Amino acid sequence: MTQEAVERIEINGADLDTRDRGSGEPVVFVHGGNGDECAAVVKEPALAGHYRLIDYHRRGWGNSSRAEGLVTIAQQAADCRAVIEHLGVQRAHFVGQSYGGAVVLQLALDAPEAVRSLALLEPALPSVLFNSPEFGVVFEKAGSMYESGDKAGAIEAFAREVGGDDFRAAFDRTLPPGHFERWVAAADTLFQSDDLQAWTFTSEDASRITQPVLNMMGVNTRSYFREIYDTARTWLPQAENVELPNATHCMLQTNPKGAAESLAGFFSRHPLRG
Repeated sequence: MTQEAVERIEINGADLDTRDRGSGEPVVFVHGGNGDECAAVVKEPALAGHYRLIDYHRRGWGNSSRAEGLVTIAQQAADCRAVIEHLGVQRAHFVGQSYGGAVVLQLALDAPEAVRSLALLEPALPSVLFNSPEFGVVFEKAGSMYESGDKAGAIEAFAREVGGDDFRAAFDRTLPPGHFERWVAAADTLFQSDDLQAWTFTSEDASRITQPVLNMMGVNTRSYFREIYDTARTWLPQAENVELPNATHCMLQTNPKGAAESLAGFFSRHPLRG
């Protein structure tokens, strides 16, 4: 898979690399801890040719501007809205994997009129992640490697935890060449940011979200991500719940075809005019 051309747009004092392809109802992807994760799903026939597919690199990822200090989840949600407004989009479907799920949840709270539907792919809920001893051990190990200067080792440890032991083979099949090196280049953003830990999202916040929700989990995910899936199912009773086979937490990379088909079916049941 080759890399696509990007448009570099200036919003909220930052330059963000953005891709905008196709026509139809707009679907906006917000990536998590791997900036290339949307590359495969947007090429899947279930979505390509049927929807206008938009994704961008958040601050600190790819060639987008580096983050200057703490960039809160609310600020990143504002970035997301500014991106679509720059592209002339007022209302869209939003897809957020992991950290990206936190961003789109915040966007739904801050600008509900812009959000037709939400697809949450194991969103990074701090109340679960940072109270999980299992996640804490892995993140501390990876963080220690990063602090020692071993950025590649830190990313490798983190990637194995969230993507599975064979993540490299899976990602090599679905992501553009150089994906691991670009991930390592973004290690400062991943390991120096504490914006997710500073974010709160509660059941009361969830009750304010009235849009249709797709709550998707990879069948081969870790136990704490399954807990996130179960929490979302409880907090968002309107959600359609899907367990995606042959997928880890990194479901857009490990099973882009299955993810695209589930997403397309969900969007078709909740058209923009609804």
